[in-house]
Amino acid sequence: MVMLDEDIMRQLRATFKMEAKEHIQAMNRVLLALEDDPPEDERAELLKEIFREAHSLKGSAGAADVPEIEGVAHRLESVFSVAKSGDLELTSDLCDVLYEGIDAAEVIVATTMEGDAHGLDLPTLHRRLDAAEEGRVIAPADGPGQEASEVEALEPQGTVEDGGGAGQAAGAAAGGGRRRGGQGLAQGTEESIRVSTDKLDSLMTQAGELMVAGLKIDQRLKELEAVTHATEDWNREWLKIRAAHSQLLHENGDERIRPLLRFLNENERVLKELAGEVSDLWRGLSRDALLLSRVTSDVSEEVMKVRMLPIATVLNIFPRMVRDLARQKEKDVDLVIEGAETELDRNVLEEIKDPLVHLVRNAVDHGIEKPDEREAAGKPRVGTVTVRAYQKGSNIVVEVSDDGAGIDVEEVKRAALKSKVLPQEELEAISDEQAMQLIFASGVSTSKMITETSGRGVGMDVVRKNVEALHGHVDVDSTLGEGTITTLTLPLTLATTQELLVRVREQTFGIPISAVERIQRIEPESISTVEGKEAIIVNGQPISLVYLCDVLEMPKQEQALDPNEKIPVVILGAGRWRIAFLVDAVVGQQESVVKSLGKQLARVRNVAGATILGTGQVIMTLNPSDLLKSARGAAGKTDIAARIARSQEQEEKRASVLVVDDALATRNLEKNILETVGYDVKVAADGVEALSILQSDGVCDVIISDVVMPNMDGFELTAAVREDAKLCNTPVILVTSLESTDDKERGLEVGADAYIVKSSFEQETLLDAVRQLA
Repeated sequence: MVMLDEDIMRQLRATFKMEAKEHIQAMNRVLLALEDDPPEDERAELLKEIFREAHSLKGSAGAADVPEIEGVAHRLESVFSVAKSGDLELTSDLCDVLYEGIDAAEVIVATTMEGDAHGLDLPTLHRRLDAAEEGRVIAPADGPGQEASEVEALEPQGTVEDGGGAGQAAGAAAGGGRRRGGQGLAQGTEESIRVSTDKLDSLMTQAGELMVAGLKIDQRLKELEAVTHATEDWNREWLKIRAAHSQLLHENGDERIRPLLRFLNENERVLKELAGEVSDLWRGLSRDALLLSRVTSDVSEEVMKVRMLPIATVLNIFPRMVRDLARQKEKDVDLVIEGAETELDRNVLEEIKDPLVHLVRNAVDHGIEKPDEREAAGKPRVGTVTVRAYQKGSNIVVEVSDDGAGIDVEEVKRAALKSKVLPQEELEAISDEQAMQLIFASGVSTSKMITETSGRGVGMDVVRKNVEALHGHVDVDSTLGEGTITTLTLPLTLATTQELLVRVREQTFGIPISAVERIQRIEPESISTVEGKEAIIVNGQPISLVYLCDVLEMPKQEQALDPNEKIPVVILGAGRWRIAFLVDAVVGQQESVVKSLGKQLARVRNVAGATILGTGQVIMTLNPSDLLKSARGAAGKTDIAARIARSQEQEEKRASVLVVDDALATRNLEKNILETVGYDVKVAADGVEALSILQSDGVCDVIISDVVMPNMDGFELTAAVREDAKLCNTPVILVTSLESTDDKERGLEVGADAYIVKSSFEQETLLDAVRQLA
C-alpha cells in the first residue's frame, strides 16, 4: 500500500471537508423535497440525485481515509438504492432515521477532521440504518449500555407506483415542516475555484486601503489645482503692471535699476512657463486620478462581488430545521422562502445567521398554533412561515413573518414586570408600540414555560444586538390573532460605506447614507412645538427636531439662529421612526472605509467607528440606530430601549437555589454550575427531603428538580409547592430525561415554570432559566 505524504493527506482531508459539507447539504435538501410528496417523475429524479450524493460522499470519505463517514454513507446509499428501485417508501418515520444518519456524518466531519472525538453511538446508528433499508424503524438506545429496540414493525412498503399509501398518511398525521418557494436554494453550476476566505478578506482590506489612497490623491489634486489658480492669478497681476514695467525699461537710464527691470522681464517668461507646466501637470494628474478612481472602484466592486453570497447559503438550513421543530411541537408548518438569490457580504451573512435562526424558531414555536387551535380560530390547519429577502437601495431587507397567534402586548408587559425591566407605573404609561420594544430585553419571554427551545428570553436580545452591530435595525409589527412580521434592515456590505459628512461645533462627523432619508434647509420660523417639544413638518407629518450636538453630549455653546438664514437638518429613519437632526453644515459625502475603534472601545454609544478623510483627518462615523435611540430620549419620549439597556447593566441578584435530584453526580454538576456564578445552593435527594428543607429553612428563590425520583417525584413536588401558601410563588425548573410532549404538558399542568430536557442540556440554558425566574 502506498503511503501518501502527510502534507498531501492534510490537503486531501481539507478538500474532503468542503466537499462533504456540500454533499450533506444536498442530501438534506433533496430529502426534504422527497417528503413534500413530489410528482412521480420528479420523485424519481430526486431519488437518483440523493443516491449519487450518498455514493459520492462514500467515495470521498474512502479516499480521505475517514472510515466512520464511509460506513454511514454506505448505509445511506443502500437505503436510497432500495427506495430508488421502488421497493421502499420513505415515510416520515424512516426519514427521521435518515436525517439522523446525515446529521451523524456532519458531526463526524466537524469533529473527527479536527482531531476531536465525535461521541456518537455509531453501532446503534448502523443498526437503525440497516433496519431502515428493510422498512423497519428501530428506536435509539435510551442510555449507555441499553440495546436499541424495534418499536414499530412496518408493513412491507409499497412501490413508487402505489402512490404513497399508509406510510405517507402516517407521516402527514404526525405533522411536520414543508418548504415551498425556495428557488435559489440549490447551488448553481458555474465554474468555480476554492479560495480561502482569509485571502478574500485580505484582498478586500487592500482594496479599502487603495480607496483611502485614492481619496488622498484627490485631496492633493485639489491642492495642486489651488496652486494652478494661484499662479494664474499672479500672472494676471503681472499683466496689469506690465505696461509700467516696459515704460521704465525704456525710459530709465540708471544702470543700477536696469538689471532689476531686465530680471522682471525674464521673470514674466519664467512665470508663464511655470504656469503652463503646473497647468499641464494638473490636467495630466486629473486624468491619472480619474483612471485610478475608476480602476479602484472597479477593483473594489469586483472584490465585493467575490465576497457576496446569496442569502440561500444561510437559508438552506431552515427547511430541515422547521421540519424537525414542527414534528417535535406536533405542528404542521409550511416554510416559504422568497428572494433566496439576494446577495449579501459574507461577513454580514455570518452575523445574521443566529438572528434569523432565532426568528424562524420563534415563529414555529411561539407563533404558529397547533392544527386544532388554528382550525378552531378559522385558519388553515397548516401554518405558514415566510422568509423574504430583497434589496432596497444600498440595504438588504429580510422579513420573517408568520400567520400565527401574534404577540399579546399585555403578556409582554407582564413578562417585563416579572423580569423587573420596568416598574408597574411606567408599564401602565407606555403605548403599545413602545411596549413592543420590550421583547428585545434580555429575560423577557411570553412563553408559559421555559424549555430547551424557547422561553429563556435571550433570542430577541441576540437579534437586536447582532443587527445593530452591523449598523442595521430591526422592527416588529404584530397583530394579535393574525401573525407577526419582523423586519431586519441591513447594509449590503461592511467593506465600504457611503457617508454624509456634517459639521457640528467645528468637528466633522460621518453618517451612513443608507440611514439618511432626507436633507433639507429650513427656516427658523418653521420650527413648531408639538407636545412641548420642537418639531418640523415634513409631508404634512410632524417630525421631532433635536440638535445633533446635544445628542452627542458636546459642550454647550449658545448660538442664536438668524431668522433670515436657512439652517440644515438631516432626517434619519429606521423602521417607523423618523427624527430630524439639526447640524451646523452639510460638508458633502464620500465613500469611506470605516475602521473599528479597537477592543478597548468596542462599544461606544452613538459611534460606529472611524474613517480617514482625504486630508488625513480622522473623523468619527456615527451609528444611526444609536442616534435615533438617544434622540428619542432627547426629544422627551420614553426611551424604552435605553431603559432596557440600563436594566441589563444592573448587577444581577444572586438567588438561593434548591437542587433536587436522586443522582449524586447530577446534583453535584448543577450545584457546581450555579455556585460558580455566585448562587447560594442547597441540595436534596428527592421531593420529600426537598419539602422538609423548604419548610424548615424557609422559601428559596428557585427550585431545580428532576422528575423521576423515589418517594416523591418532580411532578408531585411541584404540585405540593403550588398547594403550599408559603411556597406557591416559588419558581420551579424541571430538569429531566423525559422529553415527550405529554410529559411537558403534565409539567405545565402541575405548575412548573421551566422544563429542560437532559439530552439537550447546556449550562447556559440552565443559567438563563434561573436568571429569568429568580
